[in-house]
Amino acid sequence: MKKIVAILAICVAITIMLPVNGMLENHSSPKEEKTLPTNLVTPIPIRTIPIPKATEGKEVPLTLKHMCLPADIPATSTEDPEVHPTLAMDGSGNIFGAYITQTSILEASLSYIFSEDGGTTWEYIRTLNYEGMPEYPAIDYWGSGTTFVGTFRPDPTDCDGSAQYVLRVDDPTDPETWSLLGWDWSSYNQRDRESPDIAGYSNVGDATWWYGVIAETGSSDYTDSEGEHIPVFNFPSYTDENSGWIWWWNGFENAAHACIDIDRSNGMMYAAWDQFNESRAEQGRDILLAIADVHDWWVENWVINWSYLGGPEANTYPDIAAENGYIYIACQADIMIPGKQDIMCFYSHDGGTTWETSNIAADPAKDEMYPSIVAYGEGATCTFVIDGDLYVSHTADGGVTWSTPEKVNDETGTISMEYRTAKVTNAGHALWTDTRNGNADIYYDNVGFPPTPILSVGDISGGFGVKATVANIGTADAENVEWNIVFDGPVFVGKEKSGTVTIPAGGEATISSGLILGIGPASITITVGGATKTASGFVLGPLVLGIK
Repeated sequence: MKKIVAILAICVAITIMLPVNGMLENHSSPKEEKTLPTNLVTPIPIRTIPIPKATEGKEVPLTLKHMCLPADIPATSTEDPEVHPTLAMDGSGNIFGAYITQTSILEASLSYIFSEDGGTTWEYIRTLNYEGMPEYPAIDYWGSGTTFVGTFRPDPTDCDGSAQYVLRVDDPTDPETWSLLGWDWSSYNQRDRESPDIAGYSNVGDATWWYGVIAETGSSDYTDSEGEHIPVFNFPSYTDENSGWIWWWNGFENAAHACIDIDRSNGMMYAAWDQFNESRAEQGRDILLAIADVHDWWVENWVINWSYLGGPEANTYPDIAAENGYIYIACQADIMIPGKQDIMCFYSHDGGTTWETSNIAADPAKDEMYPSIVAYGEGATCTFVIDGDLYVSHTADGGVTWSTPEKVNDETGTISMEYRTAKVTNAGHALWTDTRNGNADIYYDNVGFPPTPILSVGDISGGFGVKATVANIGTADAENVEWNIVFDGPVFVGKEKSGTVTIPAGGEATISSGLILGIGPASITITVGGATKTASGFVLGPLVLGIK
């Protein structure tokens, strides 16, 4: 079998800011399982990758439009077609969403919505005016406070197809907290950026600001590293929030449909593409998987572990989710009948060391397409489209078995059949493109979640030490969950406190730092299971004052 070698990534520096134009204005599925060959996971030889060089990027001016949305589902209802929705939820249950508004044949804009009441109403919309045709917005929760991060595919002519953007939103309701950074990679002969996805992550040491990682595909004409439609990573400098790096791999040509997630419990990054695998006997598209520890991005020899997941079937349109060491990759595959699309799941319970497969939906009479998946640990939820309808299935045993798919939309046959037509995020919140009114609009519903605990850190209060309220909004008890409270600042006694807590489904509990001693401003990070929240205050002896 031919071995594919991960080519040394090109370490390059960011150039000047982008020249931005007009910136910122009941289906039952049989549960037949397919046994894949024993070589389900095919490791790819790797090389260590030296740290890349970084240079300063520049902020792009933002101009925001603001208008009110109807206080009801649907989430949007303008006369222009609205497509490719995405959304994410913060630790307090607030939901931030985005989609593309097609304002004309040659122009589109990026629109953003926000819900503070669990999706019942969508009260805010902000439109980022961008001349051209942006596509495929992506959003993720940063992992702390109310901060979200985002990106999108720029117009193919922007910087000759090499442009890259990162949006930071510290408070979706306050435009003053929004910022946009842009980079032009054309001097390194980059082009054809496609299908970007972003994974937010805030827990990186004492970084001034580290948004996470962007995965996408692109093409390169750079000397000695040419490649067509190859994996690309973009990520920020560890110490300078205006700097960024790029790595690309020309050993994996003909890759598509990037997806990425970071397991917030340990900082492990998982990215996937469907890619034409020439190394297997029956050549076809497999899932190309990259695994790395984001805490090691600044060591001298940082390593990405690459592998292929797949068997004789063709695997396409992946989506990936990871939490508490459980990893799920949902994708299309012709499991039952060649050419007939089903939804299958690659799952791992040990951080990606070993993998198994299961069928999420495999009706030989139907084409199941375009999955989106969210992980809660041992539980996960997957949505997908069948004949113009959105369906959902859950697992509560780490992906081994999946519930019978249930239809989500009330109007039959109105879901747009295209890539990234729907997105599901934590607590079952979902957006999709719906054409029931003769126009593409964005609709919302809660598709539910599996019987699993879902923890959220609520109010943080001061006084003698720090206390925090932890809620279990899931449908199963959270038993003996590890928690810790860490002070970053001049705290000499009680700088870190750990323990375990049990919270029944729908219940709350309070955790406390206990006695502390210190003096001066400090930040407080509270972690319970996979949920994290930060606050700041002033420590005066055993007291913590001015929590915010």
